[in-house]
Amino acid sequence: MALVEFALVLPFLAMLVFGAIDLGRAFALRNELTNAAREGGRFAQFFPQQVEDDSSSGSDCYKPNSITYAATNEQASVSSNFTVSVSRLDTNAVIPATTCVDPPTIVPGTHIKVSVSAPFRVLTPIVSRLTGQTITLTRSVEVVVQG
Repeated sequence: MALVEFALVLPFLAMLVFGAIDLGRAFALRNELTNAAREGGRFAQFFPQQVEDDSSSGSDCYKPNSITYAATNEQASVSSNFTVSVSRLDTNAVIPATTCVDPPTIVPGTHIKVSVSAPFRVLTPIVSRLTGQTITLTRSVEVVVQG
């Protein structure tokens, strides 16, 4: 009798355990994205136009002098599938990834938003059927360009 009861309860218990594991993984990824966005925002405060690595142009916009590099290399364990976008809040215009020009066209006092997103793969079968196999998590930070 106990074996039958255990067999009836086991699927629900397994769903609860694996759902908790997925939730923990999602929370850890959310923290990594938050830290990456903050690090990219920290760099963007002083170098708002250095969005992408551009070692071919001969300018100062090369590794590790870019917002994307600062955000994606914030932590050694961070995966390389992070997507970084930088936009101006006053015009809602995305700052192009190839922008690295002198003199700067973004003046101090400009509000900039750095967003970092990454895919999260759900492992729990029933949850993945409800939400989809992959969920994109995004974290953003808003900073003011310093002088």
